[in-house]
Amino acid sequence: MNSKLKQLLSLLFMACLIILTGYFILKDQSMATLLETIESVNPLYLLLGLFMMFTFVSCEAFNTFSILRALGQKISYLKCLGFAFVGFYFSSITPSASGGQPAQMFYMNKANIHLSYSSLNLLIITAVYQVVMMIYAFIVFLFNQQFILENLSGIKYFLMFSVCMNTLLTAGILLAMFSKKFIYKLINGVTGILSRLHLIKNVEKKREKLEAMVKEYTKGADYIKTQPLLLLRVILTTTVQLTASYLIPYFVYKAFHLEGFSLFQIISVQSLVSLAVSSIPLPGSVGASENAFMSAFKLLFTTHLILPAMLLCRGISFYSFLIISGIISMIVHLTFTKNKKIPRMPSPDQQSTPWQLKKTY
Repeated sequence: MNSKLKQLLSLLFMACLIILTGYFILKDQSMATLLETIESVNPLYLLLGLFMMFTFVSCEAFNTFSILRALGQKISYLKCLGFAFVGFYFSSITPSASGGQPAQMFYMNKANIHLSYSSLNLLIITAVYQVVMMIYAFIVFLFNQQFILENLSGIKYFLMFSVCMNTLLTAGILLAMFSKKFIYKLINGVTGILSRLHLIKNVEKKREKLEAMVKEYTKGADYIKTQPLLLLRVILTTTVQLTASYLIPYFVYKAFHLEGFSLFQIISVQSLVSLAVSSIPLPGSVGASENAFMSAFKLLFTTHLILPAMLLCRGISFYSFLIISGIISMIVHLTFTKNKKIPRMPSPDQQSTPWQLKKTY
């Protein structure tokens, strides 16, 4: 019941953000003209955009499938696809995407995946995602500096903040994954603080429980370090995943029958927009993503097309898949919990690491 209440409150908060964002963006617009403009697009390119989003989710599922199988867990790709949609949905409706990983761990637990393996899987995927996203943005900036500087001046401070935050958090998560000394120091430090605050009573018992989980967790991490091909596969799959999401503005651009800007230029802008909003603690980056798009793409789309272009891009990359992932999450829930005792959903503080890194859609 507590979990359902939190989910309801998250949905209500997101609904308020959507309403406020929609009001400020659409208040001076003619709805008839806007709809007429959207109706003029080539629907084939919009379908290609939706396929890119399915590719985005499918790539995460493939990474989960690859890692869990390498850890000796028997799991099907179809179940991993369900976990990926669950992650998308709960990450989208919670601030800083804090609900995505606990929800995935909950259903992986129902699929008989041990908590240490599911948390390790999610940490590897998230850490690789963040690293690849930053490297991707750095490479496109390196090869397209002048064009990017001309288009991204409006979000440069968000971009600088996001780069700093993602660098610190990714470094922390990598230390947690591959440094036993760091993990044990963290356990001792956190349990000590909680004990002084009288939030836990039996400190030693809690430490023993956490250290037992860490032993399983670090065994999995040690195994992963011996599998360079697996890590390479995850990196390549994540690169495809990000490229798929960055292609959506290009397909919307083509849907409006526009010419003049190249595929690489559009991907360059979108990669940096995604990085800029990734550290903003709003559900689904609602409001931030819309404004960042309209600021960064104003020179690529003509004045009368920037708003409908933003609506189509966000409609494809976020809102449509929020509905789809919500439906699939309901199916996953019914499938895994039917006639079974429902375990308590892991909360962020029950994971092997205290950090939550955000994926932006």
